[in-house]
Amino acid sequence: MLTGKTEMIVKTMELAEARFAARQQYEAEHGPKKWGVYLPEEKALIDYLMSLDRETVETLEVLMLLGRDDEYRNLGDTPEENYLKLKEKRYHHHPDQEVAVYYLTGKNTLKVFLENGLNYLGIVL
Repeated sequence: MLTGKTEMIVKTMELAEARFAARQQYEAEHGPKKWGVYLPEEKALIDYLMSLDRETVETLEVLMLLGRDDEYRNLGDTPEENYLKLKEKRYHHHPDQEVAVYYLTGKNTLKVFLENGLNYLGIVL
């Protein structure tokens, strides 16, 4: 299901965790982060995701959605069936790579959502 994507998922989670910590620190020192202020850790996450192929970014999106809430978990379907159906439904949902990446990076707790998605699927990295 995630063949060949493990390293990219782990790297994304590491960068997302670093971004979250940097943002927490920034907001503790300066108050709420304003639109247009980009921390180096945010740029690193965005740049990394932009370097990935579109299919991998869409895989990350599906994992994130499955881990975010139960909305995408159909009762009666196995986790794998839910993953495959959602992947098909979300295929090229966003018009281009940049929009797909900004959708992912708009989630402050991206790492947590990805971990929850992996846990839902029973995948341990």
